[in-house]
Amino acid sequence: MMKLQKNTLVWCFFPAALVLASAGCGSDGGGLTCGPGTKAQGGACVPAETDPGLTCGPGTEAKDGVCVSTALEPGQFMSPLVQLQNLHEVGSHTDEVRIREDGLLLNCSYTFNVIDATDAADMDKLAVGLKHTIPGDSRQPGCKHLAWDDHLVFTTHLGNIRNPAFLSGWDITDPEAPVQLPVLQEPGVSYEGVDVANHHIFVGLHGSGLGVYKYDAQAGFSRVGSLGGFTNAWGVAARGNHVFVGDGVDGLVIVDATDPTKPVELGRVPTGGQARGVVVNGNHAYVAAGSAGVAVVDIADPTKPTVVGRAEMPGTALRVAFADNRVFVAAWNDVRVYDVSKPEAPAFVAAVRIPRPFEYEDPNRELPTMRIFGVAARERDVFIGTWENPYSYRLEPDRLAPNLRLPESAARTDFGPVAVGETKTLPVPVTNQGTAPLTVVDTWISGAPFTVEPRQARIEPGQTVNLTVTYAASKAEEEVGYLHIVSDDPAAPVRKVYLVGNPPGVSVGSPLPATTGAMLDGTTWTSEQSQGKVLLLTYFGTFCPVCANHLPDVQERFYNAYNDKGLDVVALNPRESTDQIGLVQNYSANIKVDFPLGIEEPASTYGGIVANFPGPNPFPVDVIVDKAGIVRYATHEYDPDAMTAVIEQLLAE
Repeated sequence: MMKLQKNTLVWCFFPAALVLASAGCGSDGGGLTCGPGTKAQGGACVPAETDPGLTCGPGTEAKDGVCVSTALEPGQFMSPLVQLQNLHEVGSHTDEVRIREDGLLLNCSYTFNVIDATDAADMDKLAVGLKHTIPGDSRQPGCKHLAWDDHLVFTTHLGNIRNPAFLSGWDITDPEAPVQLPVLQEPGVSYEGVDVANHHIFVGLHGSGLGVYKYDAQAGFSRVGSLGGFTNAWGVAARGNHVFVGDGVDGLVIVDATDPTKPVELGRVPTGGQARGVVVNGNHAYVAAGSAGVAVVDIADPTKPTVVGRAEMPGTALRVAFADNRVFVAAWNDVRVYDVSKPEAPAFVAAVRIPRPFEYEDPNRELPTMRIFGVAARERDVFIGTWENPYSYRLEPDRLAPNLRLPESAARTDFGPVAVGETKTLPVPVTNQGTAPLTVVDTWISGAPFTVEPRQARIEPGQTVNLTVTYAASKAEEEVGYLHIVSDDPAAPVRKVYLVGNPPGVSVGSPLPATTGAMLDGTTWTSEQSQGKVLLLTYFGTFCPVCANHLPDVQERFYNAYNDKGLDVVALNPRESTDQIGLVQNYSANIKVDFPLGIEEPASTYGGIVANFPGPNPFPVDVIVDKAGIVRYATHEYDPDAMTAVIEQLLAE
């Protein structure tokens, strides 16, 4: 064999491979093959010495003597909530959906609707677009709540300026041709949640408490019992001889209705937030408690109900459903699912945000978020009542997946006025509320004045990463950009954030115009009265189903929490005139709001603000103003978590 010179490259032949190596291809031989960045030594592959002169290019780094990619690779996931069907043009402004054992899906909205949902993937419209005829009243409203006793479905409406309050219903013996029941209206009474047990109808009557009614085909509705002592009786669940009532800020109340003519309060427990929808399973009640999420209440001893668990969540929990040891929550901006096999420790399973179709003049904008107030469940079938139509989904509970959540301000992230040549930076929080790590594989912006960092991120479940977006003003006029967030969220692989700099009109960074309200108590409010304090100015419409949920949440979450800490809260109605102020007072009393409400006439400030918010949601509109009178936050997509952060920051300044 020829003697080799030092450092001479040779071919070493092994039985398994042909390897190019330096002299001494491995003293032990034996067919050993070592990969990149390693060498054969002592019969084993060991790391090769790093070349001190190794230079790696962009997107790579030196590792074990070689340049390797630093790019994050996406995972491969399937969504736990799979859309089955969207019933177009059914149930605009849905308030409640409920599924019966016979497969009928009933829907309260601007109309009453009956849907065959025997097959959740092939729902069929049986009777839709039904409106209630109210004797002596030209208005024909839909409904807000519903319950049934066999073929009789009972419906309620709380009443507002454009719709009367009533208790009525439909005979659905023929579900394709429902026949309306007679109407009951009682002076000064507003009807909310409804449920049925033992052929008695139990209705939440806000501050008037709990009403018990009977229905007779000949005599119609009659009240047979009542119970007072409530703050804002809203949601009702009747089971056997017990009635469970969501009573606003006073939590859950349990009533003994063994004698329906003389119901008796057994016990109550604060749930936090605003107790709204209620569902009962076994020894536990699940209460949608607004800002406090879902409270799990042990009701084994109805005289001593106890909160034993809680599912906290962004947004506002309004209604709940139960199926197969899972709680389904209508949480305003999404529907959420929690495993309550251990009721004291609800575990997040999945969530779904549903975009609302809308034709913006700017087609590059992301579609707005659908408001969600109704949810029903049957085994793994999920029925969702959205702002527009009923949807059906199928839950695949064993699928783990990331779930990306953006603040609702993503619909319009306003940088306000920035001088030409100057820059302003804002954070865009990206949260993974899913059950598997979220990989943001790319972020990029179309729109030259804006930049974003970082380009990639790995976000563990429950964690948040702030993207840093910088606006470098190139002109004094409005400039826009579109932040694209590409991730491995199977339900939303691309999300967009609408970026605006130097916008016209009333925007973030501009002074709040002088604003005046004719208040319900007969006084006049002006924005000057809030100088030196932080102001939350919220706009509402009495016809707006959203606002009937939004204003009580503002009461509990902001007015009650921060009014004595320097926050003024004022709600103005820009749609009604001052000669209708009495009707607005009735509306306020119905929804149990006692912070200052009034009418803005003319609605000049409202008009200036919403000019920057084209879209399908005129209400609610929330504006936060600092102590110097400068607008620091404005949106028409309710995001209470983001609002809380802004308010606390401004109070501390």
